[in-house]
Amino acid sequence: MRISRSPAGRYVLHAAAAGVLLALPACSNDAKAAKRVAATTTTTSTTSTTSTTTTTTTIPVPVAVAPLTGLGVDAASAPRLFRPALAVKIDNSADAMPQSALNLADLVFEIKVEGISRLMVVLHSNDAEVLGPVRSARYSDPNILALLGQPLFGWSGANDGVVSEVLSSPWIHNVNWDRVKNSDYRRRSDRGAPHNLYTSSATLYGYATADQGVPPAQFEYLAPGASNTGALPIAGVKLSVGDTPSAWAWDSEAGWKRWQYNRRHNDETLGQVTAANVVILETTYSGGSKTPTAVTVGSGRVAVCTGGTIINGTWSRKSISDRLTLTGADGQPIRLTPGRTWVELTSGSTVQVLSTDAVAILNSSK
Repeated sequence: MRISRSPAGRYVLHAAAAGVLLALPACSNDAKAAKRVAATTTTTSTTSTTSTTTTTTTIPVPVAVAPLTGLGVDAASAPRLFRPALAVKIDNSADAMPQSALNLADLVFEIKVEGISRLMVVLHSNDAEVLGPVRSARYSDPNILALLGQPLFGWSGANDGVVSEVLSSPWIHNVNWDRVKNSDYRRRSDRGAPHNLYTSSATLYGYATADQGVPPAQFEYLAPGASNTGALPIAGVKLSVGDTPSAWAWDSEAGWKRWQYNRRHNDETLGQVTAANVVILETTYSGGSKTPTAVTVGSGRVAVCTGGTIINGTWSRKSISDRLTLTGADGQPIRLTPGRTWVELTSGSTVQVLSTDAVAILNSSK
């Protein structure tokens, strides 16, 4: 089966040749929703001497692959893949926790700001009714956003220099709070400012235009049953982005589970934050302590956590029009598990592998 878009803008589902299904990557541990991606099956009960009963169970058939996760999606979800990516800057201070929509994102970038970190949440294959708390843009953002083609970008403000740079980057379609309707962002009364500005993906996607296109794939993914050469089993890792400490522990059911500030990092409504992959990019930050700007064009060391393993290698990106290339120590591409990915932009080497005892202590914490 396949989906196409008609001249009138309607999405049309086409039947494939009999017995032919689109080849898809294996489902990841982080995406329990991907369990819906399976073939239609028909089962027949035991036949007695008097009658035969046939029961048909219909399960959504995968018709496409989400470019930012590598996961198959069904016909009901596939129309979302025709839209651009939506990136929103999210507060990551202790006062902002728990945030909303972290477990609905296809990608999350954690970026150093003044001291602590801030998140860039990227939605594409899912929607979020509640998205926030929304915070300001930074100089790091334009080069990261260029990875996504021509994304929508939601943010709450910035200093004059950042505003000028973000607004002058032609690949960014800005839907910041002071360029849209007042009602598109709202302040929640149960939280204090500035940690209380929220929006929704449906609201911001209302500003998408047909010429933006769809985001390109960011990573290569493992085929079913495959693994990366040089992958070493680990129980977890800890790291820091700026002054924000975090830890990821492997869980064979949930994937990589996240802790921050020595406590479980929770999505406001969807439980503990999880990911199929954690890509830890060692980079430098220019601009000093007041305007730290992540260098995301060039190369550096990388550690990729996927499927309960870690693979060490290098990342490279020749220009802002290129995607990140991940290469293992053996010269082979590092491939990810299909599912949500967090990209950690650490300042130098901050990664430490955790022992099983250390992970047990994490799992016993609140």
